[in-house]
Amino acid sequence: MAALVMMCPLVIPAAGVARAARPAEQTAEWGSIQRLMVPSPQLNDTIAIDVLLPEGYTPENQYPVIYMHDGQNLYDAATTWNHQAWEIDRACRRLVKDEGLQPVIVVGIHSDPARRVAQLMPQKAVERTDLASLLSEVKLKGEPILGDQYASFVVNTLKPLIDSTYSTLSDPAHTAVMGSSMGGLMSLYLICEYPEVFGAAGCLSTHWYGSLPIEKEFGGAMIDYVQNNLPDPSTHRLYFDHGTTTIDAYYGPWETRALLAAQERGYRYGINLDSFIDYGAPHEESAWAGRVDRPLRFIIMSQREKR
Repeated sequence: MAALVMMCPLVIPAAGVARAARPAEQTAEWGSIQRLMVPSPQLNDTIAIDVLLPEGYTPENQYPVIYMHDGQNLYDAATTWNHQAWEIDRACRRLVKDEGLQPVIVVGIHSDPARRVAQLMPQKAVERTDLASLLSEVKLKGEPILGDQYASFVVNTLKPLIDSTYSTLSDPAHTAVMGSSMGGLMSLYLICEYPEVFGAAGCLSTHWYGSLPIEKEFGGAMIDYVQNNLPDPSTHRLYFDHGTTTIDAYYGPWETRALLAAQERGYRYGINLDSFIDYGAPHEESAWAGRVDRPLRFIIMSQREKR
């Protein structure tokens, strides 16, 4: 099938919701991409959403769904700021055609560079002592943390729209969330805050230290949050990875602590937990494209087992 960009009717913003500029259209080498412009009352903005439908998609079948952050970087390197992309469409093609795994729908949520850190910040994890105000001063330049508003948009606005528009398996066993860097943090936050919605989280190059000047405080807050909020391991799965160069070189000790916390909670390798160290890999989309088959396989196989 030729690469397609399928155009959907725009979702019209409600009164009082800002209209975002329409980002460049992405194309897929496998499946088709539909662009939605979704109003978010939580963020007072209109969010671009790029939905990858698998090749052969038909409403007669039902499909698991993976929600991914930084949707503008998922499919088409020709449209990205650094000419790199996750190439999720190609990864899905490999897993479906070469390994016989179940096709999935991927929902790519675009991020606004000006508010990305604020929106992907795990809000409850940092709203203690002076950490939130320090983050606002150092990293967010006085802007408020918007992590809870972003999470509410995904769960209460976007997911109902996706489930009503496409033929989805909407239960948590077939609904996952995945992202990198700050998107790794938000993926972990979403499965902790909404365990009744998400059954799996893929966290790549998770940005454990949040902001270099407050590395220990932020990392400690995240580990405390993980220890106290991980969902039931009998119904959830977690994936973590990181590289070893550029800023990924700083993640190892924090990720080790998070993995230990997960195991103390009852998560077990080979059952509901997986992790990977990509030696020599930097913090960029080409590195995530090089290993994304692993978390996708982990998530899709777990979803297939639930059917």
